[in-house]
Amino acid sequence: MQAMPHRKHYPRAIVFMMLGLALLLCLDASGKYLGAHGVPVGASTWSRYFGHFFVVLIVFLPRDGVRLFRAQRPGIQWARGVFMVLVTLFYFSALAHLQLAEGTAIFFMTPILTSILSIWFLRERPSRWSIAAIALGFVGVLIVARPGANVPIVGILLVLGAALSNAAYQTLTRAASASTSHPERSSTQVLYAGLVGALVMTVTAPFWWVSDWMTGKSLTTWVVFATTGLLGALGHLLLIRAYKLAPATVIAPWMYMQLALSVLIGWVVFGAVPDTLSLIGMVVIALSPQLTRLSRT
Repeated sequence: MQAMPHRKHYPRAIVFMMLGLALLLCLDASGKYLGAHGVPVGASTWSRYFGHFFVVLIVFLPRDGVRLFRAQRPGIQWARGVFMVLVTLFYFSALAHLQLAEGTAIFFMTPILTSILSIWFLRERPSRWSIAAIALGFVGVLIVARPGANVPIVGILLVLGAALSNAAYQTLTRAASASTSHPERSSTQVLYAGLVGALVMTVTAPFWWVSDWMTGKSLTTWVVFATTGLLGALGHLLLIRAYKLAPATVIAPWMYMQLALSVLIGWVVFGAVPDTLSLIGMVVIALSPQLTRLSRT
């Protein structure tokens, strides 16, 4: 039986959470930057997962050896990897149309969409609070996408596609971790996310490759391109570490700092700040999943 996290580790868990979120936001900003500088979304996604795969190998292969590749449920791991690729493809594509903060806020719809998937596919009966959370989340999206806000609907749909793919990814992750007799090793799950992504993007290269996209790129662009996988892998590893040091009830509320960080990074890197109504809509979206917690109290 796994020991319960000790309270003395809570501050360190929160630090890991914040660092992980910052790195993942830097990954998102990198995808937006690369797209603005002529790098195809497919190429950015390829770099993100190849880098992720090699970072995980360096971290875990000396400890786990070949066991790192032995998945208890390989079918689920491959499916998780495919959905993870879809998350990145949708989200990087969306950031060509949206500000970083807008994309981050709408991506907070993931818990809401997970609830909808549970209703449809797992036949779970939604509580009143779950229904209210779903409604409130979509109200927030409508505020962000209101007439006159100049928020392209294609960007919103792409982020919702990313959030839906992420909801499926998280559902499969829980399924892979649910077995009490043969639980999936966390390092193996992180590895397969990179391995499957790298293979999928390599096999599909003829569909996303754009001729001459590699010419005329600055050193900064190449550095950003090369570090996307490092940002993604380290960000996920820090989040995993945070959840091992403290229960979700302690660190989950700090997830909402991601919205403030996205506004800050969007302002510093791209000089973009959402207007007041858009900020209100983002806060509504971010807070709506909290209503689902009330159904479990």
